[in-house]
Amino acid sequence: MSIRRPQQQTAASLPAPREIDAPAIRRRVVVLCSLVAFLDGFDTQSLGPAASAITAQIGIKLSAFGLVFSASQVGFLIGALTFSALGDRFGRKRMLIIATAIFAGCTLGTAAVGTYGALLGWRLLTGLGLGAATPNFISLASEFSPPSQRPRVVTIMWAAVPFGGMVGSFASAAIIPRFGWQAIFFIGSAAPLILIPVLMSVMPESLEVKLEREGGAERAKATRPSPIAELFTDGRLRATLLLWGASFMTWMTLVVVAFWTPALLQKAGMSARAAASVLALNNGGGVIGTVLIGMILGWIRPHSVLITAFLLSAVLIASMGMSIGYFPGLAGAAVFAGFFSSAAAGGLIAVAAGAYPADARATGVGWTLGLGRFGSILGPLGAGLLVAHGWQVPRIYLAMACPALLAAGLVMLLARDLLSRSVRTT
Repeated sequence: MSIRRPQQQTAASLPAPREIDAPAIRRRVVVLCSLVAFLDGFDTQSLGPAASAITAQIGIKLSAFGLVFSASQVGFLIGALTFSALGDRFGRKRMLIIATAIFAGCTLGTAAVGTYGALLGWRLLTGLGLGAATPNFISLASEFSPPSQRPRVVTIMWAAVPFGGMVGSFASAAIIPRFGWQAIFFIGSAAPLILIPVLMSVMPESLEVKLEREGGAERAKATRPSPIAELFTDGRLRATLLLWGASFMTWMTLVVVAFWTPALLQKAGMSARAAASVLALNNGGGVIGTVLIGMILGWIRPHSVLITAFLLSAVLIASMGMSIGYFPGLAGAAVFAGFFSSAAAGGLIAVAAGAYPADARATGVGWTLGLGRFGSILGPLGAGLLVAHGWQVPRIYLAMACPALLAAGLVMLLARDLLSRSVRTT
């Protein structure tokens, strides 16, 4: 994500095309960024399966965990908005390494908590590290990919996040009952610590950042003001607000299901292992859905697919609540709910990228994702309030399905707005 970008470069300052598009470098960057994305998903979704064990140990009610979930999302928002600008100024590779070190260290701190306040603090800082990493690995993977393949590469790379969540869920189901909840956070800390020296030695620095450092006065003259204003000019105000609203609802749906599913299913009488397995299946569906939509984005218009995906994910999330007590039905609903909701999230990133001109595209995508995180902050809090007020688990899942329905309506309005603007400009 970038808040100031050059309008153009002089021919002498541009790197050779093969330097940018060299297949070996491109593969290396995408693989390393995908590994960080995987660890992001692993850490984020290890917390849900551990919630019941943590609450029992530190002596708090399960409903109080909503604030813990939201604290990590507040940290994510702060990290994403601040470290994106720092990455543009000081180097995205450098900021990615610092961010990885932050969430590795704070995940280790989570394993040692003994009080509710300490848990909130460590998860806030862990979220900051995860949020700091996200815009930088997205920007690096996008920059080192050919322009025609960028939406596809970024969307498919994003599948590493639910894949990490799936692995984290299966690992939690196997490890927590045998070794305790702390063990999953020890693993979640060790893996990024091992990855940091690899990033330092083989990850190339952003070519855009190098050009900015080397361009000197000529570059400064070519620099435009912040492109944030372009999100609202030339008739884009309505589309921008609709994108932000759809992103808000999308992240609320994804995060509240991921964070609360293990605890809610255990509240309904399932074992910790079975509840974690349901979350893993949900993430597995998300991996497949995100990869599939990434593969077909070059051949279809995404709006109709997004609307369908949001509507189906709402139906399937509600079905998860109604299937409690019948594991095959619950497992099937979880897989397809993850498939359609994650596919919709990946497709929404591509829609945001196509809604803005090239010199405002990174900012448009970044702010769409960043402001969408407000949904991931408020969603867990809302679910916690429903738990505290004694709502039954099936009713809570019905409430959790509502944001996906609203997202479908917002995307429908967005498609109409973008179509009308394209007609006016032709």
